Amino acid sequence: MENVLFRKYLIFLSTLILTGCVSVQNGSFQEAKAHFSKRQFLVWMLSDIQPKTTLDRNVFEAAVADVNENIGSVDMGIMAGDLLKSRSHDDDFNWFIETRNKVNVTDWYQIAGNHDVRSGPIFYKYFPQAQYYAVKYGNLLFLFLSDQSVASRTDISDDTFLWWKDMVESNRKKIIITVSHAQLKKSGLTGSIKSRVIHNSKRFEKVLQQEKVALWVSGHNHLPQVISGPATANKDLGGTFFVNVGSISDELFLDSESRFFYFHGGSDVVWIRSRNHSKRLFNTDLDIQIPLGRSFSLSSGKSQVF
Repeated sequence: MENVLFRKYLIFLSTLILTGCVSVQNGSFQEAKAHFSKRQFLVWMLSDIQPKTTLDRNVFEAAVADVNENIGSVDMGIMAGDLLKSRSHDDDFNWFIETRNKVNVTDWYQIAGNHDVRSGPIFYKYFPQAQYYAVKYGNLLFLFLSDQSVASRTDISDDTFLWWKDMVESNRKKIIITVSHAQLKKSGLTGSIKSRVIHNSKRFEKVLQQEKVALWVSGHNHLPQVISGPATANKDLGGTFFVNVGSISDELFLDSESRFFYFHGGSDVVWIRSRNHSKRLFNTDLDIQIPLGRSFSLSSGKSQVF
């Protein structure tokens, strides 16, 4: 009941708050397609799957079927935390990985959300990775920051922050995309309240005032994409575009939602499309193009993890 009231509060709050940030304008993806290079790099961004019961597993299974039947081949899948509910067991992880592997996705990457941390070491048993790591594909650089405590807010250690800061400062010629479970406090995204943001966001915000990060992607707030909006760009944070990817859930008033990022070789914009898996369609009103600051250069090989 507490979660229900919280979400209703957020929706009410979103109608009252003016963020002071610049919202990205919608566009026509279909019209732009004619000008794209045939070589594209497609990323599926999803978050907050966490079925509460075995019966709820059908929501993720339906999303997987939707992607296979209507989207086709995907180059990279990124899960922005809360893959499973708190205190999940081996059978939950085995089901999850078996279901995930049915999608035609070349490479999968993920971070731990607060619910994943509550499952303890078992999460890293099935996803053996560092709490923070980077993935390079062409001139794209993804910086992955996992939750590091069981709190509802996202806690990121100072060591992790310093690694992220160094990666940003050392890769100014790359298109940098940060992935975290919660959003920054000053992201301008709906729901940026205390328990739903990165603790001590000021560390990151101070860096963004000086350095260029093209995109910051997060999940966690479970708001419908029509409420959270396509993206926001904060002028005071270097023009970084903040995007919430939605949740793979159909509880209460929610549909199961995620986003697809379309990069094209030689193009200096990325198109982000909002997918409603419950209705098996794109919400074309939320199609947006976001400037990357430089043209995307396709890789000739596989992504590199470091």
